[in-house]
Amino acid sequence: MRGDLARERYLQRHIEAGLPAYSFSAPHWHNVLVLPAYREAPDLLQRLTAVPAGSGTTLLILVLNRPDSDPDPLANALLRTALDKHSANLVARSGVPVLRLNTHTDLYLLDMETLYGPNPANCGVGLARKAGCDLALLWMNAGGISGKWLCSTDADATLPADYFHRLEDVATSAAAAVFPFRHTPAGDSVCDHATALYELRLHHYVLGLEYARSPYAYHTLGSALAITASAYAQVRGFPKRAGAEDFYVLNKLAKVGPIARLQGRSIELQSRRSARVPFGTGPAVDSIMTNTQIDDAALFYHPVCYQALRAVLAVIPALAQSPVTAIAQQCVAQDLPPDLAQQIQSVLTAMDIAAALQHCRQHGKSSAQFQRQFHQWFDGFRTLKFIHALRDAGWSQLSLQQLNALQPMLWPSDHADITGIEGLCNSVRHHWGWR
Repeated sequence: MRGDLARERYLQRHIEAGLPAYSFSAPHWHNVLVLPAYREAPDLLQRLTAVPAGSGTTLLILVLNRPDSDPDPLANALLRTALDKHSANLVARSGVPVLRLNTHTDLYLLDMETLYGPNPANCGVGLARKAGCDLALLWMNAGGISGKWLCSTDADATLPADYFHRLEDVATSAAAAVFPFRHTPAGDSVCDHATALYELRLHHYVLGLEYARSPYAYHTLGSALAITASAYAQVRGFPKRAGAEDFYVLNKLAKVGPIARLQGRSIELQSRRSARVPFGTGPAVDSIMTNTQIDDAALFYHPVCYQALRAVLAVIPALAQSPVTAIAQQCVAQDLPPDLAQQIQSVLTAMDIAAALQHCRQHGKSSAQFQRQFHQWFDGFRTLKFIHALRDAGWSQLSLQQLNALQPMLWPSDHADITGIEGLCNSVRHHWGWR
């Protein structure tokens, strides 16, 4: 299903119910940015006035939400009050009440908590992102928004000045684009250090996938993501999950079209403790901070896991003809130790690779088709599952010091003279062309 037809079907069958519909005689906005907010301080509104300009005007959809696991009805009261104080700046665009933030940005408040009550806790931020993007898609279809990108970010993000302009250069075949990011210190030295360490973990994982030549080697942060409207409809929007909604939507989008990895200026994310979601950056940073020595936290997957993944992906063409039982032998031919090769065989057998290969052979007559079918099965989720299985089989996660003592380190450059975690992060960012 492609293009406009996919959008029409999505709006008929999968859009969240009860979203406000309007008729537009002409587009009021070109760009659209969706931002979920829960328990945010009133100064968020001031920060939002700095949303950068793009080609044409921008609609910022602020999705106010609260999970039903939070019994406090006043959780969002301060932000609501701050918005009310700016009611003098309210204007109507085709009957749509929006708050004029600056000369190029209007804010529309989608107050899910007031309209529908608290979100089910198991749907969490995924539902908030989906509702905001669904509304944007609805208004695109009604003629109010002329652009094709559904941009997603978070309340702790500061966007670079060329944020919207950078999307203009993305290949038309791309289903989504991921922006570079960096965490900035907020003054709590322990939290700042733990956050930098966690960011390094994120970079190390994507570097490992890149080393293994995985097609899923990209970051998955909901604060640094843009999706084309047609691809969003094809994958049926954000999954309604309390966390990892960004990972799962990108996993589906990668099967629809390429994921563009953007270079240039980074989105800046605040280093802060947060319990807004059950897992993700905030809870991970809190967990790291429970260590007596933060640098001792075992955060990094063992490089052997990436060596194993690289070997598996290298033998894919041979799997079109070879029996499943030959995987271990083929991995040994990729210079892996026999015990590791046998463990790879066991892990893939447990993942039912035999059935997967049978499907790939039936639907992939050429080598290129076979490999495409294989990567549809061995996707970002199964890649992570594969790495976790090897970790649990004895190649345990490592601290930064332990990782540095091993080869290959999988860093993009020799970091012997780089000082500190932030120096390592900068080394990685330089490798990807980020600033």
